[in-house]
Amino acid sequence: MQFNPAERKLFKTLIVFFSLMLLFVAGCNGAASGDQLTMKILHINDVHSNLEASDVDLSFEGVETACQLGGMAKIASKISELKKETDNCLILHAGDAVQGTLFYTLFRGKADADVMNAIGVDAMAIGNHEFDDGDAWLAGFIRSLTCPVLSANIEVPSANVLYGLYEPYIVKKVDGNQVGIIGLTIAGKTRNSSHPSDEIVFEDEVEATRDAVDELTAQGVKKIILLSHYGYKNVLALAGQVSDIDVIVDGDSHTLLGDFSAYDLDASGGYPTMTTNADGEKVAVVQAWAYSKVLGELDVTFDGDVLESCTGTPHLILGDTFTRKGDHGEKYTLKEDELTAVQTLVNADARLDIVSDDNEVAAIIAGYAEEVDGLGETVIGTAGEDLLHNRVPGHAYNGVALDLGSAIAPVVAKAFYEMDSNADVCIQNGGGVRTSVYQGNIIYETAYTLLPFSNTLFEISMYGSEIKSVLEDAVENIARGGGTGSFPYCYALKYDVDATRAYGSRIIDIEFKNRQTGEWSDLDETRMYVVATNNYTAGGKDGYATFATVQEKRGEGTNTYLDYALSFVNYVKQLTGKGETLTALPDEDHCIKSYTATADEGDDL
Repeated sequence: MQFNPAERKLFKTLIVFFSLMLLFVAGCNGAASGDQLTMKILHINDVHSNLEASDVDLSFEGVETACQLGGMAKIASKISELKKETDNCLILHAGDAVQGTLFYTLFRGKADADVMNAIGVDAMAIGNHEFDDGDAWLAGFIRSLTCPVLSANIEVPSANVLYGLYEPYIVKKVDGNQVGIIGLTIAGKTRNSSHPSDEIVFEDEVEATRDAVDELTAQGVKKIILLSHYGYKNVLALAGQVSDIDVIVDGDSHTLLGDFSAYDLDASGGYPTMTTNADGEKVAVVQAWAYSKVLGELDVTFDGDVLESCTGTPHLILGDTFTRKGDHGEKYTLKEDELTAVQTLVNADARLDIVSDDNEVAAIIAGYAEEVDGLGETVIGTAGEDLLHNRVPGHAYNGVALDLGSAIAPVVAKAFYEMDSNADVCIQNGGGVRTSVYQGNIIYETAYTLLPFSNTLFEISMYGSEIKSVLEDAVENIARGGGTGSFPYCYALKYDVDATRAYGSRIIDIEFKNRQTGEWSDLDETRMYVVATNNYTAGGKDGYATFATVQEKRGEGTNTYLDYALSFVNYVKQLTGKGETLTALPDEDHCIKSYTATADEGDDL
């Protein structure tokens, strides 16, 4: 049950009072110190509708080897295997179950829910992308799940469609012990970068966690797991500010933990990462990368109500087929001695698992995949080169650092510019572009994975000075911790960015490309231009505040209702019709002329 903010505060006061009274009467009849509970936590996060395996290159003894990684049918199989080791097991999902592939585009979360239900997830935190299609969609998704959905820092009024559908926390009985599981949702990013209604209130993450912990401890529940969609660095900071938390199962930042350097994968810390809470007691922090590539396995032992010890394994879920390139660049499948050598390396490392599909979950996915494959595998064009993506120039994401930032995001901006003949310039937020595009065939699935959201192209008339302001807004959003997805990529604009400067002076020497002449000149701050963007940022989301204020002053812009993924599809088809391939913009057309970074930026999704 949910309460409005006033009811919630009254409830908290009453429950703490009465629980303390009960504890006073009961005295010390609870579990004595020294009683031990050992339990297993299996966890995933940020699946983003990646129900099938991904193609990934790993290094085995220095040799690049392509393999299939993850997939929910294999995740389900590994969960079933590990559950047999103990009756004391929880299966947790740290949010962002949806958005990212054609499984979501076509089935709107139904495929994801069916898979989660078959696996038997015990609880899920609400992630920011669960709000991408608004309150009503999320309400329907929650109703389709058999597990409780959690967030302690989301408040809704009683008339809202989400009222009563999620909980701040639950208490699970594990071997006779009460274990509290608190949900947490990243506030700023969800508020500014998704589509919650104005009725939704996102409370401060630390304060909301403290309140939930107080409620649980007042009820005598002192073994506490925080199931958060908040980000690795954020939860490490949060842990030391809150008492009584023992384990944090996190999501949002797509963080790989554990040492996978032997396979040429960069991780951000140990698995588990150990820190301390506000009481100075141990806290184990875990995350399981993203896209169903890793299943986290954390074994914890409590001595009384205190975390005594923990061990863990982040399982990199592999298929059984491996390929390499021959001397002349041809691909071949490993067999005999080469295959045996790779299998031996995998079998020697507990973190690598060659896993067969779970039959039930595989059948569910296959039922949806037939329709996905029918559309998704249709070729629409060709990429003439790798078009890599990271959000912020110069910062590594997925092991790649690009000095001028994304190669594909400016191409996306150009595609929108070409599809909207009214546009003088196009501005696209980096977070709205989700993947790299690699050399070779471009299929429908490529486009809808690249641009998975239900966005349309939107036109706003703006003075040059206002264009500068909206670019400043986007970079300021990153500086304020709103998420790197706001970084602006453009077509028919180019500029220098110095992120170390103050707001208003970071975007420098803006140039504009005339559509008719193709000539570049200084952006005229007094001239009115038509800016094409997506309807999401047009509403002021992701930090693009000037888009909203301009429309408040002079009237709403124009929604073209051109689907943004389909616009990219049509652009690629247009290139194909002219016998051209999709390639990176020439240097003179790339929007970022130079970039000066701050020390603490990164990429998150």
